Amino acid sequence: MDQMTVAVLMTVHNRKSSTLKCLSLLYQQTDALKRAGKYAFSVYLTDDGSTDGTSEAVGGLFPDVNIIHGDGSLYWNRGMCEAWDVAARTSPDFYLWLNDDTMLKTGAIVALLENSTYLGHRAIVAGTAEDRLGRLSYGGRTKYGRIITPDPMIPEPCDIFNGNLVLVPDFVYRRLGTLDRIYSHSFGDFDYGVRAAKKNLTAVVAPGVLAECDRNEALPKWRDPAFSLKVRYASIMGPKGRPFKEQFIYDFRAFGPVRAMLHFLSLNLKVLFPMRYK
Repeated sequence: MDQMTVAVLMTVHNRKSSTLKCLSLLYQQTDALKRAGKYAFSVYLTDDGSTDGTSEAVGGLFPDVNIIHGDGSLYWNRGMCEAWDVAARTSPDFYLWLNDDTMLKTGAIVALLENSTYLGHRAIVAGTAEDRLGRLSYGGRTKYGRIITPDPMIPEPCDIFNGNLVLVPDFVYRRLGTLDRIYSHSFGDFDYGVRAAKKNLTAVVAPGVLAECDRNEALPKWRDPAFSLKVRYASIMGPKGRPFKEQFIYDFRAFGPVRAMLHFLSLNLKVLFPMRYK
C-alpha cells in the first residue's frame, strides 16, 4: 500500500524558541510514523518577516522544512494560504494546520489520522488544546463560539474550530479550497467551518486533549480605556483586532445580515465606551 502524504502548514513570526519547540515535538511524532511506513510528512512554514533569526534556526535544525518568506504583512490567515498554495502543488492526502505555540501531546498526530480514517477521510478533524492549568483553550466550538469538551473515546461534531491543530483531508480541500484571503489574521479558521457546513461537509473534535497552548487573556487595546479613542480605533481596525469589514463578512456568512449589523454597532459602542463594557 502506498504511503499517505501529510502537508503540515504553519505561519510564524518572531517566536523562534516556540517555533523550534513546536517543530521538535512534531518531528518526534512524524518520524515515528514515517518509520512505520504508512505516512510521509512535509512541513511548509511561512516565516512572515521574522527578525529574530527564526528562518535561520529552522533551516539549521530542520533542513527539510519548506520555508516561505513573507514581509510581515501576511499575518496568520494569509501566511497559511501562502504555505497551503505551495503544499498543494504536491497534491498531498492531508493538510495539517499547526500553530507554533501549540505543543503536541504524545499521540496527537496518530489520533487525528485515526479519526480521519474512521470518518472515511471526508471530515475536518480538529484537535483540542489546554493551557498549563488544564483549562480548555482551543479546539472545536459550537456555532456561537463555546468550546466543546472532547469525548475521551469518540469524535464529537463541531460547527467551527480554532486553527491551532486541524487536519483537513484532500476530499475537503477539493471542495473548499484554502482559507479565504479576504481575512488577514483572524476569522479564517472559523470561516472555514462555516463554509464547510454550507457544503454539507462534516467537522469533528478528535477525542481527548491533544496539545497544550495558553490563551492570550490580555485586554485588547480597543477595549482598554487607558488608551485614547484614536488608539482604540487603530487597534480594532488592525489585522490583529476586529477589522470591521472582515468581522462583518464573517458575521454575515455565519449568522446573516441582521446579526452582522448588530455586531458592527456593538463593537463600535465597546470602542467608544470601554468603561461601560469592561
